[in-house]
Amino acid sequence: MKLKRIMAGILAASAAVSLAACQSTTSTSSTSSTASSKEESSATSTDATSGEESTEPSGEKLTLKVLTHRTDRKDDGSLDKMTDAFEEKYNCTVEYQAFKDYAQDVPTMMNTKDYGDVLMIPDTVKLADLSNFFEPLGSYDELKDKYRWADKKMFDGTVYGLAHVGAVSGGICYNKRVWEEAGVTTLPKTAEEFIADLKLIKEKFPDTIPYYTNYKDGSWTLVQWCSLVMSASGDAEFENKKLTNKEDLFIEGDAYYNVFKMMYDIFSDSSLIEADPVSSDWEGSKLMIAKGEVATMTMGSWAVSQFKQIAEENGLNPDDIAYMPAPFSKDGKQYAETTSDYCLGINKNVDDAHKDLAKKYIEWFIAESGFSQAEGGINTLQGSEMPDYLTAFSDCEFFEKATAPDGLTGVWDAIDKESEVGIWQGDAANFKLQMAEAAFAGKGDAGFKEIIDAVNAKWNATRDANAELAAYLEANS
Repeated sequence: MKLKRIMAGILAASAAVSLAACQSTTSTSSTSSTASSKEESSATSTDATSGEESTEPSGEKLTLKVLTHRTDRKDDGSLDKMTDAFEEKYNCTVEYQAFKDYAQDVPTMMNTKDYGDVLMIPDTVKLADLSNFFEPLGSYDELKDKYRWADKKMFDGTVYGLAHVGAVSGGICYNKRVWEEAGVTTLPKTAEEFIADLKLIKEKFPDTIPYYTNYKDGSWTLVQWCSLVMSASGDAEFENKKLTNKEDLFIEGDAYYNVFKMMYDIFSDSSLIEADPVSSDWEGSKLMIAKGEVATMTMGSWAVSQFKQIAEENGLNPDDIAYMPAPFSKDGKQYAETTSDYCLGINKNVDDAHKDLAKKYIEWFIAESGFSQAEGGINTLQGSEMPDYLTAFSDCEFFEKATAPDGLTGVWDAIDKESEVGIWQGDAANFKLQMAEAAFAGKGDAGFKEIIDAVNAKWNATRDANAELAAYLEANS
């Protein structure tokens, strides 16, 4: 299936860590400008959810505080420069506060009422708790035809967040020149082929690191592996079926098992990874993959633009950076999930004037800022084009994860968090870090089995105690 035909199918069927995690090693918490004096403005404005224009004066010149995980784009000034147009259009000031460890710092801030005006909704917030922290943006039925992934921060039919950008989550970044010069003529479609190709690269180029783990920043880098699961399943209903069939999270031969067994096997082979994963360096790895010193990393498609930018800044060839489908197949065919990155939400505790401006900001950011194009992401607006670097996906079938049916909304999320499995989390007790450490320690298949057995036990106990799931299964038996 060719890309244009695939996109037509996506747009017709649109209803998807990182989280994704585009973080810098430099922490910053600065603002673009100071609050301004009271000024009147008659600028025309647009409501974020209704699309209706307002010609009412904006009144006092407001300052909008926006919390972001993009420390890199705060540090290089591009966020502030991009937002000049919004500030002029709505006679306001936008202050960006960027966090190195967004996933940890912002949930802590949310123990108070002071967590900005607009923010990326942390994945630690249960869907059922969204209304405790965030202002409704509209109903799913109102928004689904305008925005992709409108169901991702939805509960009981109400949407509380919209994706600031989307990505193809089922893929892997690689240096195309290195792979081709190593003799790889066909991209891998299975885990076995992928690992064999990494070994071929090491044999051809002994000084090249075939796969870079970025383990030191594991709170978000290892989470990137989770983004391969839906694509590996090839099934938009994968999560819904796991619930209704009451299946283990890890079953040998299915998507979670296959993805993380591949990760474990790669991490277990010291010849395929960096010499000291404990001292790996995310920012440094960008230049390393651009140079060809690193051949491969598991990252969402959002990382492609960053790697290309580093290449250009250092006089290297940005076309060396490419993106391949996750090396998994179902019935001989590869699939790729398109999914949302962090979703923008509005602090429910701010006053009405800031809420109104915040809604305008979210709509402007998605439709007019140019952020998704600059970052090589998929724009959240329905009907927008796919990035042009996805040529390797021409034979893949794209899909979006199915919305949970009535009665199951938020159940997967609740089981994940209450069980403390933390699929999209990366704290020290998380199974992904446990797997990495067991692999580095050479614990073999027995070490992997011990971890997944413990995860399954926690998952199943919490799942079986979930009243909503029990009620759904009884009603649909």
